Amino acid sequence: MTDPIPDQQLAAMQVLTELSMQRSYMNTERTLAVWTRTALGLMIFGIAVDRFGELMRHPPWRVSDQAALWPHLLSLAAGVTLVGLGILILLAAGIRFLLYGLRWQREIRRHVWYHTPWLAFGFAMAMAAVGAALLVAMCVYPQ
Repeated sequence: MTDPIPDQQLAAMQVLTELSMQRSYMNTERTLAVWTRTALGLMIFGIAVDRFGELMRHPPWRVSDQAALWPHLLSLAAGVTLVGLGILILLAAGIRFLLYGLRWQREIRRHVWYHTPWLAFGFAMAMAAVGAALLVAMCVYPQ
């Protein structure tokens, strides 16, 4: 039969477990930040690709009016795809972070009013809304 764990060791193990869980939570916050930066970069690159089609419509590249339409349509489609991909990344990363954060709060049972998953989730959703508005503007007002 094994000896029971002394109270001091048990308390130390509980502290280490809580610190490990806090570190895991901070790692998920950093992961959300990385995915948010990636999504914003994709959106910005999508705008640049869309504007590149406008550049191709002007001389010396334009041969005829009909030929000038193709680069614009291709760059618009590529730009819309990149912005849409950025929106999807923000939605997926934000929702996954929120679900993990809520589960973490339930397991820790120590609620700190300033340390909730809602701020990071809200920022990710706000950036997704900005991306959706950008996507609508790109489709409604093509140059």
